[in-house]
Amino acid sequence: MENGRVKRVFPGGNTGIGFHSFFNYIAGPDIDQVYVIKGGPGTGKSTLMRKIADKVRGDGLNVELHHCASDNNSLDGLVVPALKVALIDGMKPHLHDPEFPGAVGELLNLGQYWNSEGIRVHAQKIMAAGAEGGRLFRSAYHYLGAARQVHANWEEKISGMQDWGWVNQESDQLCKDILGHQSVAARPGRQRHLFVSAFTPEGPISYAKTLTGAGSRIVTIRGQPGSGKSTLLTKIASAAEERGHLVEIYHSPLDPAKLQHVLIPELDVFLATSTELFPYASETEYPTINLDYGLDRDRMVSHRTEIETDRQTFLQLLNTAIGLIKRARETHLEVEGFYVENMDFAALDSLRERLLSHIIQRANT
Repeated sequence: MENGRVKRVFPGGNTGIGFHSFFNYIAGPDIDQVYVIKGGPGTGKSTLMRKIADKVRGDGLNVELHHCASDNNSLDGLVVPALKVALIDGMKPHLHDPEFPGAVGELLNLGQYWNSEGIRVHAQKIMAAGAEGGRLFRSAYHYLGAARQVHANWEEKISGMQDWGWVNQESDQLCKDILGHQSVAARPGRQRHLFVSAFTPEGPISYAKTLTGAGSRIVTIRGQPGSGKSTLLTKIASAAEERGHLVEIYHSPLDPAKLQHVLIPELDVFLATSTELFPYASETEYPTINLDYGLDRDRMVSHRTEIETDRQTFLQLLNTAIGLIKRARETHLEVEGFYVENMDFAALDSLRERLLSHIIQRANT
């Protein structure tokens, strides 16, 4: 049997306005069983989700892996759409709890599998490392905030050089190409909000390529900051929702108010932006829209030095923030070590097998 497909996203992000969460969108209205996992760092939450994902994928089922932006090798969530099941890390900083416990939500407390006395011996070191990690994240968010402000300055310059009438025409034509003559629906669709790119300890990372399949229609949108990429995407997303479609909106990891990509699953259409930090290229893209074509070239030349100053300053601030996030992850790994050595992983394996049994039974009902 062929393994199921893997879709990778981020439910939260380290952004220019601090940590921003879309955890409420991990389990949508189609999910009728949510397991919220509680437990300290290193208690096996991510490993539990990953092993369950491997098992159901081996049975041919597709999965969504929701990665942690502060450690992209770790998982914050797992969704198995065919089984209508989701598992979510409910610990800080997202602090997620079952919305309807006992009805469609269940709490899994991994704290029952640790040696409290063994952990308490290291209490001072755990608290010190935690405090240092918090300080590093706060500092990183200050730098990301400054980077966002510089980026906004950059965008403002470019925006003033754009032919917005032309952008509106391009948006309208693309909307017609994608949605055709579909009428506005009596019942609007809905939106799902997530990240698919993040500023991680390893630098800027994107999983956008996992959102599409071999037959997907991909429209790539290029253009400098402020040239109208998010504006165009917002118009298409709104039009698709008005026509009754589910629209998956993937937000900018720098400024969550802006859109980075839009996916319309029912139409198998993906609108992807391609930028310096998050380049996107596809052999099947059709068409490619370059919003730089609408810019006033003479004004671009006259402001070239200022624009390059914004770019270099932005990248310097961003790189400093990423370095701080990397150091914060190191403190987190230090804390994890104290928990790992005091966990009963044999008991945790038994929990995983019981949980797997319950989840697999759903496939047979």
